[in-house]
Amino acid sequence: MRSPFHFIDVANRKLQMRRFRALLGRQGHSPRCLLAYIPRLQQGWILEFLWKDICQELEKIPEVTTGMVADPQELRAAVRGFDVFVVALSVNDLNALLDQGFPPERIIFYQTHVRLGVELLKLDLLHAVLVLNSFERELIAMRKVERRRIHLFPAGYDPGLFAVPESSRVRPIDVLFVGRYRRGKDGYYHKRKRYGFQVALAQQLLNRGLSVTFLGQDWEASEYPLDQRITLLERLHSDYGSIYQDSRMVCSVAGQEGGPVSFLEGLACGCLMVSAPTGFIADMHLAAAACWTMPLLASEAIWAEAIEGILASNSTPTPLQQAEREHYLAAARFSSLAKQLVDIGW
Repeated sequence: MRSPFHFIDVANRKLQMRRFRALLGRQGHSPRCLLAYIPRLQQGWILEFLWKDICQELEKIPEVTTGMVADPQELRAAVRGFDVFVVALSVNDLNALLDQGFPPERIIFYQTHVRLGVELLKLDLLHAVLVLNSFERELIAMRKVERRRIHLFPAGYDPGLFAVPESSRVRPIDVLFVGRYRRGKDGYYHKRKRYGFQVALAQQLLNRGLSVTFLGQDWEASEYPLDQRITLLERLHSDYGSIYQDSRMVCSVAGQEGGPVSFLEGLACGCLMVSAPTGFIADMHLAAAACWTMPLLASEAIWAEAIEGILASNSTPTPLQQAEREHYLAAARFSSLAKQLVDIGW
């Protein structure tokens, strides 16, 4: 039996929803607006940067205004009089919007990657659900969301920052791993990113005479012993392109990914790509795009042997392989994503 508080909460959400609907402009008649709901605690991370990159492209579309709000008060002020859609960039943000009574038909939910045991509410009532790859599209479709409302949204990269260098460029880094370190060995992030496996694999690669670089913040705080031969780099993201262009291969060992963004950036910069079979790489025609997957159950030694063999047999993607990549990358450019988001809304 449900408690009286449940019914009070439901009544309050309905009241708040009526108030929000009274604030909103008429759909199809009022000025158009796309907002991201990102609470302050989540600002400064990759999803905020992703939204800002998309906004730079949205600003080139004169009939749409954009913005970002962090709390219910800012949300109410920003939606007043607009034909607006609010993008929820995480499950927590989606739940916060629903709890505040924001109309679900005005929400676009960005499902960044799968997490077991996390309840997804009212997906069938949302305007749209964005997914990074085809596997996640199938998972969302199993939640009885109409396929026409599920959209592949492989966010995102800037071709002005990430591109194939001149063929004469020397690539001194054999294997590049991209991603920041987060402390807490028993945490969810460690299990998903498989930091311990990455460090052990790097050791195996170094012992085979290959050079290894970790690109990302906070690796000096690693709770796993790092071989001193590993090069640790911290750079502004706008400077990442030159590091990819110096790298023969980009490797991702994560056990579950929606992307990652580094996969797109490595593709664009002409790196050979090796990954666990999750995320963007699962949507690629591997042999045609100079990409390889490795089994999650394979040991560090098996990964290292395979990587050594790939590097011995391949230099950079052929022109045909890079053309195959460009076909995939076209939809992942921020300019393409901005246009897609407008088309989804209106």
